[in-house]
Amino acid sequence: MLGFHHLRKRARIMKGLEPFPAVGIWKRYFDYLMYGVGIFAPIVLLPQILEIYTTKNSAGLSLLTWSLFILLNILWTIYGLLHKDIHILFANAFMILFNSVVVVGILLYS
Repeated sequence: MLGFHHLRKRARIMKGLEPFPAVGIWKRYFDYLMYGVGIFAPIVLLPQILEIYTTKNSAGLSLLTWSLFILLNILWTIYGLLHKDIHILFANAFMILFNSVVVVGILLYS
């Protein structure tokens, strides 16, 4: 029941928020910029992934750090699901996938 209370409270609070995309031109541009960030963020991991799998070497990479990245992205994905925020959901789901590929590479080549 606590979860439903939180959602109901959030619904009351959200009535005062601006529409998406924002009405103001600068905020609207920033809204669209953040779409790009959500798409681009996972892609920046590709050079690391290619480096691991082409050289078959993961020296200098921390398994703990990359595993914690996955855990944090799982939490953000759950947050996106709970709040029905598709942008947060998809960006972090892709980050989980790409970070998992790095972790697998670390396990294979360390």
